[in-house]
Amino acid sequence: MEPFRLLHPDLVPQQRESLQHAASTLVQMGLDDTVLSASPVHQRLARVVLASSGVIEWTPGYWVQDNALDERFGVVRVGGDRGGIFLSGVLIAYLDVLENAARMGTSITEDSWRTLLWAPTALFDHVLRRPQVGMTVVTPGCGAEDLPFERTQAGQRLYLALMQAVRFAVSGVLRAQDDRTLVEDCVTLATACLRAAAVALAFACDVPGDPALPAVETAEHRYLWQVISEVRAAVPRARFEQFAAALRRLNDVYTACPLLVAGG
Repeated sequence: MEPFRLLHPDLVPQQRESLQHAASTLVQMGLDDTVLSASPVHQRLARVVLASSGVIEWTPGYWVQDNALDERFGVVRVGGDRGGIFLSGVLIAYLDVLENAARMGTSITEDSWRTLLWAPTALFDHVLRRPQVGMTVVTPGCGAEDLPFERTQAGQRLYLALMQAVRFAVSGVLRAQDDRTLVEDCVTLATACLRAAAVALAFACDVPGDPALPAVETAEHRYLWQVISEVRAAVPRARFEQFAAALRRLNDVYTACPLLVAGG
């Protein structure tokens, strides 16, 4: 697989206004979350366009503390059009997971698959202030190709992209101040992305009998633990309990997967 571009952690957008132009542009091009329920031919074309430097402006040369993890999974940290890089990265990661699932099959349950695919719709709904009208979920077929490395890489890349989405949403919680509606919107998005990230990890590990490479703690993990007390103070108790449960579930998957058991 070709290198996968992600923003440096310090460049992850912190409020939805910084994503609205990029999101609107992608919608106009037919390259928003709806592409995830399109035909395989349309999805392959969308991936090519999203990865093109002619569509998303990006600049290389950024390094992170987790550089060994990035190298292992073909991640390149970049700057440039933050909104475009952020949203296109999420969509590209999803398209790669969908393609791998179609070719290789998966034991991920239908409910978990729906949880996984809800996050990008929730993200675009939040950024564009769209009313939530549901989504179309296309479950993967029963492909029989043997692509364990591609499976691990695709799942791990999606996990990393979703954790940046969690960071974006949590930053929104902390910046919303007295806007209670926005606080609840942001923590709901963070919870959806945490739940999806747990499924992405499970997908990366869905390679029966195949030894997997270990992964390590990410910058997004460290950020969440640094601000979790602030999140607790900022959001209603019921919303925080949902968020905390999703974080615990993610940690359970993180320690249970053979892929990740040697990590943080």
